[in-house]
Amino acid sequence: MNRAKIQEYIDQREEQRVDLYHYEEQSENDFLLNGHQYKLLKNYREGFDGEQLANRFSNILNKYDYIVGDWGYDQLRLKGFYDPDNPLFRPEQGVETIEDYLYEDCNFGCPYFIVRNCDVRLPKRRNRRHRREHSPAIRERRRKLNQPEPRKRRHQSAKRVKVGNHQQKFIIHQRVKRNQNEK
Repeated sequence: MNRAKIQEYIDQREEQRVDLYHYEEQSENDFLLNGHQYKLLKNYREGFDGEQLANRFSNILNKYDYIVGDWGYDQLRLKGFYDPDNPLFRPEQGVETIEDYLYEDCNFGCPYFIVRNCDVRLPKRRNRRHRREHSPAIRERRRKLNQPEPRKRRHQSAKRVKVGNHQQKFIIHQRVKRNQNEK
């Protein structure tokens, strides 16, 4: 795949995403993104652009308390962080790590912004057990054999048979009981 073809796919994807999210400015620091309230906390080097945020935004970012957007090579990158009160909080994605993220993962001196999500929407948890019970898929259950362990099976014999170059299988036969009179 050449670069022209890749760029064509990127352009198609951007056309599909146009008007997916709508940005509405309410005041200098407050704005709506598809009717969802956000507040601009920091705008370093005029890094905030509401229209670009709307173009790059994804629903998965609704679960984060804070969203950091940084610019590198004329592209906006978004990353979410949790407040310690959020049930999804993990220390490596906590609000205290924003500064570390900016120093370690962003280009030095790049424009960035920090946005606070005023209405966090946690993803709905799905009960996997409940989903499995109603699944139309057929499941096979293994039944435990009511046989003694292989060493104690005197009434069976096993033969090893080669199938192909490096494969083999075992065939188990029932032993025929012979009368002692038929020798």
